[in-house]
Amino acid sequence: MKLVLLLGLLGSVACSTTDPKPDSGMDASVDSGVDASADASTDASTDSGTDSGVSQRRIFVTDTVQGANFGGISGADALCASQAAAASLQGEFKAWLSTISSSVSDRLTQSTVPYVLVDGTVIANDWSDLTDGSILAPINLDATGQPRRGDVWTGTRADGLPYTGGDCVGFTSNSDAEGIGLCGSTGLTNARWTAAATPSCSLALYLYCIEQ
Repeated sequence: MKLVLLLGLLGSVACSTTDPKPDSGMDASVDSGVDASADASTDASTDSGTDSGVSQRRIFVTDTVQGANFGGISGADALCASQAAAASLQGEFKAWLSTISSSVSDRLTQSTVPYVLVDGTVIANDWSDLTDGSILAPINLDATGQPRRGDVWTGTRADGLPYTGGDCVGFTSNSDAEGIGLCGSTGLTNARWTAAATPSCSLALYLYCIEQ
């Protein structure tokens, strides 16, 4: 799979709680210069050796939606941990959520084993596959295996780096006056699974959660 950056300046197009239809025309409006200032290198200190004895990493979408006020990254991680525990999923789970100053590429384990849904469906073969611009199947099951259809706060480009056009004050605000954040869709497998549009901060969306 090849990396295809699909991050347009889509402030006038909001994610919704139903899947947007794949729109080939949308991609034509993508500004390839967006996030040109973002650090193109991932954190070299990330420990890829933590996969010892682990055969896969599970990923799910939350079963609740809310505006962009998660209380920051720590609040989003706490929500993922709570939903995993409620579904009796063992292990540590963190949110696939970046702010302008905090990237998932720095926070999350860059695994060398497959990422899978809770039913075993393979989403990506490893971290490189997860961040190469597309995934193998949509991330559309919650922690209990129930299907969830809608859009997801991510703040994260398809390459795992943060979107720098806005992050709802580090995902601490539901106020439309605070700008925009980046969202993806549970129904898509191209780059728009994580980078579909830039809605206002008040829109109620899901989160993706990934096992560490």
